[in-house]
Amino acid sequence: MKKGQNNNHRSRQTEVQVQALFLDYDGTISPLNVLRSESMVSPENMAVLHQISQQIPVAVITTKDLSFVTKRTPFAHAWSGLGGLEMKIGDVMTRASCLTKMPLYLLTALKYAKNLSGNDLIIEEKRDSKGNTVAFSVDWRQAKNSCEAEERALKIISYCETLPVVTIKYEGQPFFDVFPCPVNKGKALLKLKQKLGLRNGILYMGDSSVDNAAFEVADIAVGVIHEETPDNLVCDYFVNFEDVAAFLKGLLKNSFRFSLELPMILNRTREFQYIRRRKFT
Repeated sequence: MKKGQNNNHRSRQTEVQVQALFLDYDGTISPLNVLRSESMVSPENMAVLHQISQQIPVAVITTKDLSFVTKRTPFAHAWSGLGGLEMKIGDVMTRASCLTKMPLYLLTALKYAKNLSGNDLIIEEKRDSKGNTVAFSVDWRQAKNSCEAEERALKIISYCETLPVVTIKYEGQPFFDVFPCPVNKGKALLKLKQKLGLRNGILYMGDSSVDNAAFEVADIAVGVIHEETPDNLVCDYFVNFEDVAAFLKGLLKNSFRFSLELPMILNRTREFQYIRRRKFT
């Protein structure tokens, strides 16, 4: 979907030679509803991604911090963490200027959030490569009393929205992020693309509305469907979360030639309607 369009997505490409694979992390190659300490790429995904990375560049673009994601994705050649605010290619690290000094407003928001945390409302601090807290998440996925936890979470959201910080809410999800400045996965993709010396053939996979900016600038955009996938993804195609490994194996077997005949590719119109029906039932 190009900017300014509604309810329609961009013109689809049905035959593309994939030159690089860019991936979201949570809900795309790793389970979404698990504790941070238990988060990991499934063995099936890990195995095929290692094979793919031996032939084409693989990069991970995530709102997680780099210290978290790099050790969980050893197959990747490059990472863009914190939604693009920090980037790592090999031993080279680049940082957004807004990370050079921890904003006082973010510290204020974090302190308020911590005062309301506990009883399964978890505050996850996101740290930069220097170990400094630069963002945070509020998460109540594991709450026994989800209504009570959500009530406190909404208080935190309301407070954060009075401050000059960026609050990112995920449709229907029991968590949200707070950043010191805007994040954009599309810009992160383009920057990685430039730094890796790529011209075209970028396939991006993601599962949330935060991935839409990356979907818009990728050559092929594949949305990953699970129980909490929103209905506003602007991807070209869909694949079920449990079929990601099979899809990637098909891509590998087809010499990275993307086509509609690859296994596990789902019809966009039908799946979009399914997601919307599921949302309102």
